[in-house]
Amino acid sequence: MTAKTNRPALRAGAALLSLAALPAVASAQEAFTLDPVTLAETEETGTEIATGNPNDSGRTALGKGSVEVRGDGSGDANTALTSLPNVQYRNDTDTDAGENGDDILDLKPLEFSISGGRVTENNIMLNGIGINSVTGNESPYSSTELSREDSAPNMYAFYGLHSQTQFVPSAMVESVEVYDSNVSAEYGGFQGGVVDYKLAEASTRRASGKLSFRFQSDDLVRYHLGTDSGDNPNGTAKPDFTKREISLILNQPLGENTALIFGFGRRDAQTSKDKHPQYLSGRADNDSRSDFWRLGLAHDFDNGDRIELNGYLTDYNQDWDSPYSDDLHIDVKTRSLSTDLAYTRHLGAFDLGPAALSNVTLKLTALHQDNEASNVTEQNEFYSWYGSYFSEKRGKSFYTDAFDDWCDTPKAARSAEDYYGCRKGGYGSRYYSDLRNRLGMLVTGDVWRGSFKLGAHVERIEADRSGDGFVSYTGPVMHLGGPDYICPAGDPACLPDQYLKNLHTQNPYDIEVDANVAEAFFELDQRFGDFDLRAGARFSYDDVLENAVLAPRLSLGWQPSSDFSVVLGANRYYSDDYMAYAIHDALPRGVRYRRDHDDTTGEVGDWEFITDFGSYSYNQSGLKTPYVDEASLSFLYRDAWTGGAWRLKLIDRQGKDQFARSSDSTKFKNSLTNDGTNEYQSVSLEFQRDWKTPRGALDGLSFYASGVWARRESSNNTYFGDLGEVDDFIWYKGKSYTGAEFGAVTGNLDIPIRTTVELNSSWKNGRYALGIGADVAFGYTAALDTDKDGTYENPDYGSHSHDIYEDYEFDAAVSTFLTARVRMARLSSGDLDLNIKVANLFDDIGNRRATDKNPWMAGRSFYVGTTYSW
Repeated sequence: MTAKTNRPALRAGAALLSLAALPAVASAQEAFTLDPVTLAETEETGTEIATGNPNDSGRTALGKGSVEVRGDGSGDANTALTSLPNVQYRNDTDTDAGENGDDILDLKPLEFSISGGRVTENNIMLNGIGINSVTGNESPYSSTELSREDSAPNMYAFYGLHSQTQFVPSAMVESVEVYDSNVSAEYGGFQGGVVDYKLAEASTRRASGKLSFRFQSDDLVRYHLGTDSGDNPNGTAKPDFTKREISLILNQPLGENTALIFGFGRRDAQTSKDKHPQYLSGRADNDSRSDFWRLGLAHDFDNGDRIELNGYLTDYNQDWDSPYSDDLHIDVKTRSLSTDLAYTRHLGAFDLGPAALSNVTLKLTALHQDNEASNVTEQNEFYSWYGSYFSEKRGKSFYTDAFDDWCDTPKAARSAEDYYGCRKGGYGSRYYSDLRNRLGMLVTGDVWRGSFKLGAHVERIEADRSGDGFVSYTGPVMHLGGPDYICPAGDPACLPDQYLKNLHTQNPYDIEVDANVAEAFFELDQRFGDFDLRAGARFSYDDVLENAVLAPRLSLGWQPSSDFSVVLGANRYYSDDYMAYAIHDALPRGVRYRRDHDDTTGEVGDWEFITDFGSYSYNQSGLKTPYVDEASLSFLYRDAWTGGAWRLKLIDRQGKDQFARSSDSTKFKNSLTNDGTNEYQSVSLEFQRDWKTPRGALDGLSFYASGVWARRESSNNTYFGDLGEVDDFIWYKGKSYTGAEFGAVTGNLDIPIRTTVELNSSWKNGRYALGIGADVAFGYTAALDTDKDGTYENPDYGSHSHDIYEDYEFDAAVSTFLTARVRMARLSSGDLDLNIKVANLFDDIGNRRATDKNPWMAGRSFYVGTTYSW
């Protein structure tokens, strides 16, 4: 089966891209510079691909202007990365892309894949300090996301886990460096890529600051019905919400050599939703809040040494109320503190015999991090009753007024099959936490024909997962004639007209996993005529897997002129995500009991033991550390005709020894293997051009365009593999797959061909700024669920019901974004600006679809705000 769609936005987008390219053609013969440009009295900078070191062929730098233009306006800095060629963040075949209030409340940063790595396999940094979550980044229990949960949540699930510990607001970001390939040995602990967010540094030049505010509500969003039929069969209301963002940055000199910088950013959202109609509590009002604090102190000694102390705090809270229950409430929280101390000393020159070292610098660092993620609820007992039950098919009729003070159900049937539950309680609170202490050193300098780097660190990690445990009563048995039930004394799950027959308990638990880690690297960068050789290696050891691994890094560049270079890279990257498995080992899965009653007397019997599910087990002894081998080839060319820089890049990655669930694992015991594999290939072409025009109305202009073809394949589509008994089967092109196996056929988070255009401009000495861009996903064929089922034979699991998938042909989709700034007043103390952000300018919802439960999809969206800087 094939189908096609047609959208006028594509034609409008193509016209916009043509207009955006006109300045490049018109100004082709003007003087130009390829270095990063700072426009007159502004902080606007674009995207930079031409760096000083040709071996940094995998590096892309986004200036503050690019972060604003590329971002979606929400204040999430991660959204600015999504249009980079080797960053994947979406699946355009999403069939549940509708938006509801809980989606809007989710203010956690967008997670993304770089060069085919998992979203948990990137090295995310903040001013050079790692902010990766080493334990609480993913749970093995697959469960429905809270934004899609309209029944009882999974009793074991942990919601809101994230690969980052610090949630950085875009308003505080000065620039971002992204490495998608050919990464220096200085960086480790990833199989995807490296992202380093740069915040403003404390400065002794003058006191300064910036206060910004941004706002959005449902009135500023154009919503569309995205269901296949274009209808709203359930009469679901559009999302009703408000979003706000406030950010403050203060820089204060404390003398000639000392400066203090303070920052605070808050993003919050409010919305409400309907609970099931029987609950008298009615609508649930929920909100979320993401606070980010920073404090930095820098002091320069008279001898040139420097000491820096920095602290960062993220405090995140998101409310969630179940529509399915009267009072099931969860606070999804993240609280992370990071403090680091760095001392830099210039050591000068050393003569070590055959090696004469110069410009040697020593940097000593100490890091302390205290991270916690939690799902907090005040209740650890759950009850699932029936308020009324009318079944014409079964010939049953039941009604009770026992819960009328909080659950008012119909007294008579309204349809042939009419059921109303009365549910209360919760499953207890759960917590992840980790303490990290780290000492490190870095030595850099010049030697022979180039430079060197030598670094090492030791780290102690103390991780913990704990829970309150819970008691869950389900399986209501209703009074349908005969004597009233005689309940055991003090039994909370038994009434004269109804009792609950199933009991599931989980005891409180506290799991601790500690790790000691040692890492070291050495890198030498040498120039031989037209050739530049960067050779290095990174060594690491941990006492969880008890593996010592060595990751070689090699890059050879040929630069016959300042306008042309070729770089060939061969590198290995090792994962450090092993603790996410260890922390789940020995997690208790609970005990199940059951009971019955005497039909003659109505006496309810005692609980009888049924099953002890034991502990969740991940046996990971003797495992190797997963790694990926990468080959890359990059060409950089500065051409005189356009005055810009071109970069053609080819990446091939082969992942080996990846963690996978063993084929002999059972429902109760899971064993890990190194049988998983993955691979990624891409070809990308980028163009960058900056203009600086000191005279005239236009201050300056930066232009960037890219196109990429990419493919990704993984033998194991989920992080923990198929859990328990496989019950998800897909029939595609005459063959049966499990859900995880199907990921190896269809790939993940990637669209084969994508392009991006970005144009930043500043006018009238910074009085006006305009940025515009577009992402284009070209047409392709993908497998989609036909909403049909069939029974087929799976070679490993026998005959099962399968979801039938067939190919669907997609047209191209365009997403256009615009950012504008107008200086409303230039005061003696500072400047007041008006900011406008438009996402999805042409109102195109793309190829995604919505369900009847969540039919509304966001189209054109506006954010408005102000900035006062001094």
